[in-house]
Amino acid sequence: MKNITLVISDDLKTEMEKHSSVKWSSAVRNIIEQKIADFYEAERIAKKSKFSLKDWRLIEKTVSKAAARHAEALLNESNG
Repeated sequence: MKNITLVISDDLKTEMEKHSSVKWSSAVRNIIEQKIADFYEAERIAKKSKFSLKDWRLIEKTVSKAAARHAEALLNESNG
């Protein structure tokens, strides 16, 4: 098995230390494994898709804008 090094902020390290029962190495490994699985799934879907790269970029931009509007609405709601 190989080792990797992560750089994290002091604040994040402090928060991690508050939860010393968590096996952080295992948690990070699980997140990396899930991210890789997500990439494979996206690749599998893309291979079957009839969308062009231009179509996917338009979808990505639209979803990003919608997510930003949603986040802004939530912030305004909590501040109002």
